[in-house]
Amino acid sequence: MQSAMSRTGNQRGQGARLREELIAAARALIVRPQTLELPSLRAVARDVGVAPSAVYLHFASGEDLVDAVIDEQFGELRHALESCGDDLAARAATYVRWGLSNPGAYQLLFESADRLPALADGRRPGWDLVQRLQELIAARTGRSEAAAFPIALRLWTGLHGIVSLRLHKPDLAWPTTPEDEAADAAANALRPPSGGMPE
Repeated sequence: MQSAMSRTGNQRGQGARLREELIAAARALIVRPQTLELPSLRAVARDVGVAPSAVYLHFASGEDLVDAVIDEQFGELRHALESCGDDLAARAATYVRWGLSNPGAYQLLFESADRLPALADGRRPGWDLVQRLQELIAARTGRSEAAAFPIALRLWTGLHGIVSLRLHKPDLAWPTTPEDEAADAAANALRPPSGGMPE
């Protein structure tokens, strides 16, 4: 693709070329993984009413501050899920309700391409939530934890899809409630393996 400075005008009969180039450039920009735009330390300090240097009394960097927010939000989600005990259907419904009630936090935790892999210190916050699904599925179905792992990932994927699609497609006439969809996903995760014997 040519830069704006080197582009020459279209020749006669090529009027559609600029339109095609504009669409191609917009597509290239739009389909790139987007990062969540985080506030600057200066903006955070301004909201608290302190000088930006005061932030460094508690956080070594902006990354550390964002990591603290991630830890806090995972803590809130974890607390909500733990209140359900070992009831997988209740956990699934709670996960979906929490995501829909906290869209900004949900997007930070699960939909930000630049934040998902790991925190600055290498931890994978929230991974314990998937491991807990794995444990519950293994205990309820008699499967080994290794056999329950892909089922836990599929359940998480399904729950994430429920939250994400409802956040991004709120005007769609959904035929079911998010709670019903979560209950179905949990029930599918607890189905016995084919043959009826534990894996």
